[in-house]
Amino acid sequence: MYAQDISWEEFKSSRGKTAVLVFGAMEPHGKHLPLSVDNIIPWELAKRLEQKKDILLFPPVNFGYLYSMKKYPGAVAISFDSLKNYSKDIFASLLKEGFTRFFVIIGHGGNTAPVKYALRELSESHKFRACLVEWWTLIKEEAGHADEVEASLTLAAGGALRAKPIQEKSKDYVGEIIPTPDDMFTPSGYHGKVSNISKERGEKMMEEIVEKFAKILDADLQLERKE
Repeated sequence: MYAQDISWEEFKSSRGKTAVLVFGAMEPHGKHLPLSVDNIIPWELAKRLEQKKDILLFPPVNFGYLYSMKKYPGAVAISFDSLKNYSKDIFASLLKEGFTRFFVIIGHGGNTAPVKYALRELSESHKFRACLVEWWTLIKEEAGHADEVEASLTLAAGGALRAKPIQEKSKDYVGEIIPTPDDMFTPSGYHGKVSNISKERGEKMMEEIVEKFAKILDADLQLERKE
């Protein structure tokens, strides 16, 4: 069920459902992918989850906290504190409405900390359970930035390549380097391999991720990690 499509009366009767929220971003993803990759992928995952589970899916937050990609055109950012406070207001409003279960799909890594801290602050004065999941942590393959994993998932979600990807060099570093080294991303603004891109590959990963999302919901947002 989509929250934006129902009446206030239907909304009132949906308070027992798990509220699902998506936090994405608008930032450069190389020359070969659209700026909205971090919105396209998690929103498609959320829509597929809605088809499998009795949830209440809220409209996505399509702008996020950016850091590493700000030097490229198209990086539309909000500050860490703005996102933390904005998300805190959203969750506080839903708590006031009577929701106690929140499944949060993170489509952009920079959003994880501000959204998490917002929920932690609320947990000191409210009773609820929330589970934040970065989708790329649920697949066997290691995802980069605008690499063949994100490109394949974008195709599976109905998106399209904006140009033919050309493999360029970038470097890996131990730990998180601040500020981000320029050579951590290629000159085009991506990190990883771009040779094996296909819609079919993306579909397989989509199915894998959504299946794990469903298992998390079945476990009342506390799915035990198994080795």
